[in-house]
This record gives sequence, C-alpha cells and structure tokens, in this order.
Amino acid sequence: MLSQDISSTGLALREAARRAVNRLTGPTLLNRLMPAATPGRLLIAPKDLRTTDPSTAQDIYAGRFFLAGKLIETGGRDPFTIQDAPRSWQRELHAFGWFRHLEADGSALPKQNAAALLGDWLNHRFSRSHSIAWEPETAARRLITWFAHSVGILEAITPRQYQQWLKSIGFHIRFLKHNYAASDPGLPRLLVRIALAYVSICVDGQQQQLSRATRLLDAELAEQLAEDGMHVSRNPAVVPDLLSLLLPLRQSHASAGIEPSPTLVSAIDRLMLAMKFFVLGDGTLARFNGMSATRSDLLATLLQYDDSPGTVSPTAAIGGYQRLAAGDTVLLADTGSPPSGSLSRTAHAGTLAFEMSSGDNLVVVNCGAAPLGESGALARLARATAAHSTVTINDTSSSRIYSGSWFAGLLGTRFVSTPGQVTRSRIESPGELGFSASHDGYFRPFGIVHQRTLKLSTDGNRIEAVDQFTGRQGQPLRKSGNARFAIRFHLHPSVSAGHTAGSDILLMCGNGRSWRFICDDWDAIVDESVFFASVSGARRTTQIVLEGDVAATTEVRWRLVREQMTQ
Repeated sequence: MLSQDISSTGLALREAARRAVNRLTGPTLLNRLMPAATPGRLLIAPKDLRTTDPSTAQDIYAGRFFLAGKLIETGGRDPFTIQDAPRSWQRELHAFGWFRHLEADGSALPKQNAAALLGDWLNHRFSRSHSIAWEPETAARRLITWFAHSVGILEAITPRQYQQWLKSIGFHIRFLKHNYAASDPGLPRLLVRIALAYVSICVDGQQQQLSRATRLLDAELAEQLAEDGMHVSRNPAVVPDLLSLLLPLRQSHASAGIEPSPTLVSAIDRLMLAMKFFVLGDGTLARFNGMSATRSDLLATLLQYDDSPGTVSPTAAIGGYQRLAAGDTVLLADTGSPPSGSLSRTAHAGTLAFEMSSGDNLVVVNCGAAPLGESGALARLARATAAHSTVTINDTSSSRIYSGSWFAGLLGTRFVSTPGQVTRSRIESPGELGFSASHDGYFRPFGIVHQRTLKLSTDGNRIEAVDQFTGRQGQPLRKSGNARFAIRFHLHPSVSAGHTAGSDILLMCGNGRSWRFICDDWDAIVDESVFFASVSGARRTTQIVLEGDVAATTEVRWRLVREQMTQ
C-alpha cells in the first residue's frame, strides 16, 4: 500500500509541524516561571448537573476509585502518586469529576476526605509540561469542577489550604490562556474556552475579561458546532457532555445579572435537538463514532432543561446522520464522512452502519466504543467496520487506523485513510420513507463502492433494504478480484435469534415483540458478537451475517418484518 504509506508520511509531517509551531508560539519560559495572579475570592458556584452517588463517596473514602471503567484500590496511598494506572483513569482522577460524590454525601467524614484529597493534589509539584494533570482538557475540566463545588470546598479546608487553592486557581487561569493552541483541535480546545468563560464570571477580578472570553467562546462554538447542532467530532457522546457544561454557564450568567450571548443560547438549543435526534426507543443514544454506554441519569437531567422550540422530525438528518421513525420503530444511520486529523483519534469506521429499535427494545446495534480504560487491540476492534452493522470487504475497515511504527508517536490512533466521497439522498414516497447512500472507502484497495438503500414503511412494521457493490458513480464493477463481502447485523444482548423452519431468522425482542429477518437469495448465519456499550461492561451477544463473493453477486436484498403480536 504505497499510497497509504505516502499519506501517512504527509499526515505525520503536518502533525510534527503543528507541534513545532505550538512550542514556538506557546508561553515563554519567563512567563511560565513568573507567579500567576492569585484571585481574591470566588463569586459564583455553578451547578453541577451530573448525578451523585453517596455509595461512591464511601468507596473513595475506603481508597477505591472506579474511574474510566477501571477500579483501582489505593491501599491508603495517595492516589495522585499512582503511575502504573491506565492514562484514562489518571485523566479522570486529575479532572476531579468524582469530587461531587464526596460533597453530596452531606456528612462530615466525606467532606474531610475531600479536603484531604484536595490538599494532596495541591501539595504535589506536578510537571506542568509532561503530567497528565496538565493536559489542557484535564485542567479545564478540573477548574470547572472546582468552581461548581467551591462552597463545599470552603466548608472543609483550612485558611492555609484556601489560599493555596486560590493560588492554584490563578495558575490554572494563566495556564489555560496560554495553552489553548497547544490543546488538540475539537473538544479539548472548546473545553478550554468554556473554562475561561466560567473564569470571567466566577472569579473576582476577572470581569474585565468577560467580553473577550465571550467572544472567543462564541467563535469556538461557531467553528465546532454545525447549524444542526452536530459537533465536528461526529460523536454523539459529545452532545450531552457539552450541554452539561453550557447549561450551568448560561445559568451563571443569569446569577451574575449578565445577558448570555445569542451564540451560547443558540448552541444550547441546537445541542438539545441534536441530543434528542440520537435517542432510540429505549432512551439510549445511538452508538456511533465513540459513543458507548448512555448515562441515562444525565440524559434525564438535561431533558428537564429542554426549552428548545423544535421537535425532531420523523425524517430528520443532521451531521450526515439519518433518522427514520414510524410507529414505534426508530432507525438511525451514519451516512456522513468520518472526521479527519486529530478529530479521528476515537472515531469509528462505521460508514453506512445503522441501529434500530422497536418500542423500548434495541434490536440492531453497533458494538459501541470499548470501555474508557481499554486501549490497544480491543479499542481498535471496537472501532473497526466489522464491529458495526454495515458491510466489510475482505475483513477490511472502510476507514483505517495507522498501524505502522515509524510515526506512531505522531499519528497515534487517528485515521490515515477514509472514504473520499460519501453521498446520500432522502427517499419519501407513499407508504415509505428512507435514504440511499454510498461511500468509496473500498474503491482504492478493491475497486468497489458500497451503496446502501434503506426504506421504512410508514406504519413502522417493515424495513426493506439493498446493499449494492458498484464502480464509480454507480457504474458496473470492472474488477473485484477475490473480494468477499460480509454484511453484519449486530443484535442487542436482549435479543434472542434463531432460524425458523425455513431460512428466515426470528428475532425475539421481549415485551411480546419479535421481528423476522429475511434474505430470499442468501443464507444468513447467526454468529457470536460482543456488545461493549453496556453500563455493566462488555457482554456477549449475537450477530446475523451474510457472506459471499462480490464477483458472484453485486446486490443483496434483505428485509426486517415485524411479527404480529399474539393476544
């Protein structure tokens, strides 16, 4: 794959240049060594919308930290000195999101524990250039959390610790102002702007920065959020994350008697609609591009603040995603181009994948992102096309992660090859609604363009679909070699699948609902699969697979038909 090697080299060189520019244009050594201004006091404590659990406070007191899907028992050690923990666990530890559980307990012991842990962190001399604690995104989340729980902190710490804490806040402010450009594009940069917007309202003496902080946040929101509310990462998980930060920021403006900017208000409204767009019948968000288990408690809390004027259309389309809804059937599909560059580090190769729910039952799903604490082979497996309900050719992903060693430090887990062209069009005709979409992610290696057409009947009882393999612009295939296709339909763990007397597969979904999978011209098999997106961890499940030679057939038709419920 000479072309892929050349592409990887170009990406690596651009990343190296970006890092060099960041080092040259970052804060000077003199500025980093000079003491930062210490705030006099905090003015406002924003609300933390994330739910709390007193039992988690007891675990923390006992030295058990369950973060990023990984439980680590400190055994009485200072948790901030643990170096052999997964980096994702360390990031969550240093971000202080767990702090809310200690304050919520309400008793004296957890508050004393909170004060002790905060004191431990403040007493450390973390390397401000290499420590995970000082990654801009982590520092931004930590500062926002400290603001939100400042009242509880003040009740627990000593006057000396209070001054030490304020001094650290002052350093955070200067650090974030000077390290915006060093943060990765996308969500990390937006978090820095959000944190500095909080600073301009919550910290005494920073009000003169309000206009600048608002302008810079507005510009970042305009750059990263599309008009339809989709974030540039195309990760549904980012939507509730941003809402949990922007809603309290809007309320902080009101508490300070300040009118929030129209851009901020509009962003919240659009994000709320985007979040509702991705909700399936069971109340979870569809598992695309990094989305895993849904935090249903946070989702319910955010929806209480929903005052957006619009509702989600049964045939809505945002950010390259398609939504079809009829009866109690909901279908969501990814028909957009994958993110590129740094934005692709956690993106999935799921182009033309779909998910489907029937009532409050999930039926067809994607496997979801691997748990946060996982990395390496398992994380790559979850991002591969084979972990999605779509087509693979020769077990190859439609978007490919860098797998070499030369540029691993520069490229990491980002995509180095993605579909160059993704097309889509809506279908609305009497009795049905749907879409037709295609991508050329398999054209360079195999000369194949995958086209998928999905139609949902307006009563929600029938899905008709066809997967086609063509050349450019729908032309007949000129070459396919020994290319083999696999069309996968990953099933939710609650679905029981089995062959009927014929070749059909009956899907028992619970609550008396069942669907029949039918492919008249091809034998479907039921195989093992795994569902990563469960709150209890990875679970075994099954998948329906249609396999064959592209040369033998360039079109596979299949359908899902609801079985009539018996009385």
